[in-house]
Amino acid sequence: MSREMPGHPFPSPLFAFGSAFAASWVYVLIGAASEGSVFAVALASAVAFGGLGTLVARFVPEPAHVRLGLLPFPLRAALPVLLLVPAVLLTSEIDNWIRLALGAKSPDGLGRALAPAPEIALLRVFLEPTLQEFFFRGVLLQGCVSSLGRRRGVLAIALFQTLLFAPMAASAGGIGAADAASALAQTFALAALLGLVRLATGSVLPAIALSSAMQAVGFAALSDPDRFPIAGFNTAGETTPLAFLLPAVAAVAFGVWLLIGQLAREPALPPIPPRSAEDDEAGPLF
Repeated sequence: MSREMPGHPFPSPLFAFGSAFAASWVYVLIGAASEGSVFAVALASAVAFGGLGTLVARFVPEPAHVRLGLLPFPLRAALPVLLLVPAVLLTSEIDNWIRLALGAKSPDGLGRALAPAPEIALLRVFLEPTLQEFFFRGVLLQGCVSSLGRRRGVLAIALFQTLLFAPMAASAGGIGAADAASALAQTFALAALLGLVRLATGSVLPAIALSSAMQAVGFAALSDPDRFPIAGFNTAGETTPLAFLLPAVAAVAFGVWLLIGQLAREPALPPIPPRSAEDDEAGPLF
């Protein structure tokens, strides 16, 4: 007769960090081997975030679908997600502030219409947000939240995702200190926001929707800057005017306030069931 022992969260924070580190290098190596083509980037995302995420998800304690957030999109999440879309303007302003602080010029091409190939838009707007949110906010977040609590779990995953950017950015080459600092700051802020969305709604789908919507807004703004010109966002300018920033801050603040209220009412992750002695001897990956 097998005896049962207390279950442990999976993945642990250390294992989550290792998974994020492994995903970053899988992404870099596959992309570099194929010279960075759109197909290579899509394949790298599928293997690094989809494949590795699915492997780790196999060992998430039951009920796995609840812990991973694989639940329908709750209607209560619709308004907060819509309110948070203007965060794309605020993350752009982070870039402006960092460039001002470091004395760097604005990115080249602002104000000129950019028409990305359809496959690039599909990759950035649909494929990558879906796979990355499944990996970070679905698979890794629930384990860290069970180990560290909600707040520290969200911040830990945001930090892991930010650190993951380093080898990915280094593989791209040709970026300066301002570009790297801006990307790191924006990644951390957005990852923390997406973590709040995931925990407050109980589903990973709202986080995917928000990430996709922000990417879509960014593509649309850069594709036709003459229609909706915003200085410091899609046209030249050191900073974005307050006429645009203040409404964006108000909308995002209201959305965060709604989510915090929902988070207080959202039940905690299900308790982790005990495991048998055989499972403990075998380990999670063998």
